Amino acid sequence: MTPPTTQRPRKLKSPPSQPQPRPPLPPRPPRIRRPRKGSLRDILRQHAGTALFMRPICWTDLHASLLGARFCELPPCDTPQPCDLPGPTPSQGHIQPSDTITRLSEALTEILTPLSPVAKPTSTAVKVILSTLWPAAFAKSHTAPELNMYYGDKVYFDAVRAQALWNFPPNPPTLSSQSSTATIIARPCESHGSLASTTTAHSPANLPMLCYIGKQQLATIRQHLFRVGTGPDAKPNMPVLRLQRLRAKQLIPTDSDEDAHFVGIFLAMAQRHFYTTPVKIPREGYWPPREGRWSPREGKPPRPNFQDVKLRILTHDNETCEFLVYTGYVTAKFLDRFYDPSCAPLDEDGNVEGMKIEFTRVPIWPILGLRERLGKALGEDIVGPFDPSKMETWEFDGPRPEPRSQDSDATVATVLTSKRKRGSSPSTSGESSEEESDDDDSDLPDKRRCLSEESRVGVVV
Repeated sequence: MTPPTTQRPRKLKSPPSQPQPRPPLPPRPPRIRRPRKGSLRDILRQHAGTALFMRPICWTDLHASLLGARFCELPPCDTPQPCDLPGPTPSQGHIQPSDTITRLSEALTEILTPLSPVAKPTSTAVKVILSTLWPAAFAKSHTAPELNMYYGDKVYFDAVRAQALWNFPPNPPTLSSQSSTATIIARPCESHGSLASTTTAHSPANLPMLCYIGKQQLATIRQHLFRVGTGPDAKPNMPVLRLQRLRAKQLIPTDSDEDAHFVGIFLAMAQRHFYTTPVKIPREGYWPPREGRWSPREGKPPRPNFQDVKLRILTHDNETCEFLVYTGYVTAKFLDRFYDPSCAPLDEDGNVEGMKIEFTRVPIWPILGLRERLGKALGEDIVGPFDPSKMETWEFDGPRPEPRSQDSDATVATVLTSKRKRGSSPSTSGESSEEESDDDDSDLPDKRRCLSEESRVGVVV
């Protein structure tokens, strides 16, 4: 046996190990920058105690003012109208109205004095009116459309609702180069100079063109917007009910012609031209989802190629029996405010870009001239070229017969005379030929005979 050693065992030198890499640092959160003055986030910060981040149906006059919406009333389109003189005899449309006149009259009566509080009959009546007046432009419509709204990297599904919607036709009517909207060219945006240089023409085909919603329908929605559950023993909760009535009363605009809800409709219609609808993903067990984001794999979508668009809203006033046509000018800079809520692009005057809305009144009665009056309010870029000085009478449901000239009447008389003389001897006098032709016609009772009496031509079967 070997005696135990008192020396410590020599440690074997291990080969030099490579230094372990340091763990990666966590990514720094993006630096929070102060939003520019006048941007949407700056507005929300300044009015922190006010409920501003709401759906357009809850927007008030304050929303329109903060967004820079400017309403401008244009002169009414009240011409042409038939002359109401006591001398001339009534037209054929007054004596025996055609099916078109009857259909228009019933539809106009329905929207002014609805038989039911439901919005569907009124929407159907408006569709009948527009498709009758301008069949090519308003052939296809969408009932109860629901439009999304986009704010930053979020999308709010079905945020804006209306009664009817018409898209731009795939083949727009032939117009002059100055009034055509088949292609809309955008002005360059200062805040995105690199993208503005590559702007291309925007085709609005099959995209929102005109939206309809009645004033009475808006008032009804606001009146029943807030629902109150019943209290104990199924009794109404009167304190909460009175509170909700006060909330609904605050949503009523000061001027019904300058409703802030129209600003939201124009914004949603314009965003529909440039955004692609993301897939709805249920969140927190609710379906359908009311709020969503783009897929995290895709990240924030790139800035769409925003361009200036010109859109319309149609409504009517039951008290004054008038149509109101709103024209909204939504610029690319205004859409940039919602794409990047921290930016505040300026207009040519150095102010934060807003929205300009023009509206004009169109008297509904009389029916004669309504097509031309409404056409002037909508514009030729919507309805196509037409002559506003010539009124459509709708006396005939089919194609309008062309008036005969004196030369054509003389030609018809010559042809009839030659037919009567056909088959008779040259020595036969005119009276005998007429008698023979009358005898021949009397033998054929189903044949039509042309009778002339004081240069008036009639048809007898």
